[in-house]
Amino acid sequence: MLDINQRHRLYGLAAEIRAVEEGHNARVLPDGSVLVKAESRPGSYRVTLRGIDDGVLRFGCSCRSGEYRTSLPVPRKHAAVAARRLEREGLARWEDGSWRLRDRAQVRGARLLLARTVQRGPQEVPSPLADAA
Repeated sequence: MLDINQRHRLYGLAAEIRAVEEGHNARVLPDGSVLVKAESRPGSYRVTLRGIDDGVLRFGCSCRSGEYRTSLPVPRKHAAVAARRLEREGLARWEDGSWRLRDRAQVRGARLLLARTVQRGPQEVPSPLADAA
């Protein structure tokens, strides 16, 4: 009998195989989400990065089953295609049955966030003493 982590690994791999067989492709959108389309069927789905849990990327998908499979690291074939796109961009890697954020991507993300603070200008930080008065 397979444990839960082994099943999740196999599910993620099977999702990716189905996506490739069905001709899915992924395009990164300006808001950071990924649009996944299939050549074999009309329509598309938006895949988003829901979060990072101990370095493991958690994906969400606008498709029906992507909404209720939120406990899986790769809830659908659409998310598997999006993750492969992140790998091609050098942002993620497949490791031990899940997608992980590369160190370089973490540094890049922190730099972008820091750069945004300069673009917005300095923010006033309230003094802790002001609340005491």
